[in-house]
Amino acid sequence: MPSLREFNDRLASMAGMRRVTGTMKLVAGSHLHRAQNELSRPEGFTRSLAALTGLIQQPKFKQSRYLTPPPEKGSKILLVVMSADRGLCGGFNSAVVRAVREFHMTQKEREPAKIDLFYVGQKAYNALKNEYPNAFRVQPSAGQPRVEDSDRVAKTVMRAFHWKMYDEVWLISNHFINSMTNECRTERLLPDARPPVPKVKGEPLPLPRIIEPNDEFLLENIVYMWIQLSLYYAMLHSVTGELAARVMAMENSTMNLNTMEKDLRTWRNRARQAAITNELSEIVSGAEALK
Repeated sequence: MPSLREFNDRLASMAGMRRVTGTMKLVAGSHLHRAQNELSRPEGFTRSLAALTGLIQQPKFKQSRYLTPPPEKGSKILLVVMSADRGLCGGFNSAVVRAVREFHMTQKEREPAKIDLFYVGQKAYNALKNEYPNAFRVQPSAGQPRVEDSDRVAKTVMRAFHWKMYDEVWLISNHFINSMTNECRTERLLPDARPPVPKVKGEPLPLPRIIEPNDEFLLENIVYMWIQLSLYYAMLHSVTGELAARVMAMENSTMNLNTMEKDLRTWRNRARQAAITNELSEIVSGAEALK
């Protein structure tokens, strides 16, 4: 059995760890409140952009590469994988890694020509770089997502699709549901008439009167704005989900440390009582021997 000094050292170490996990929970909680407020900011732009979807539903756009289905076999796929740069957030990153593996297993039935991965966040890249070495690009995730961050990814994706480097663009990221739940989603961004974005409250704005430029140029810009908005929403949800998962992970860690400290104190008291009993027995034995 460990000595009393070893028990005291362990208790002091656990107390330090508990202070660290408690502080990380408070910091993540404060950032989570701000991130949740950021989720509602793009709603006005989403309504305005939704009013333009009637333009791309015209028959003249049906043959566009941005709207036609991809080939059944031999398709070249670019997979955007969105994860965190740090750990200590429960199963947040492992859910993304698992979804990437499931995506590859599903696409084997279609026999795609190749699947390249565009990593936004280091944790997924570190977990998958040996298993899937075809990395198109790796960039860190934004702690506070801005439009410039999603614009940078959207431009790269659109350029690669426009130059026919890829036939499809998919996105895997965590979607924030509530402070206790995240849902990992796999969505196709291109080709699609309307990439998925969250529904917003209120009716869409009326279709504005505009002077249309070249048809292909108009369609490309509308699709680009949808891609950028979808990626921006995905970044916001990813950061919010990461913070919520970190709050839960640190809370569970603090509770586990409290339980371990309680058990360790019980063992320490038992060891101290056993040591006292042993000393009393030695004293009584010595006294008996002197008689």
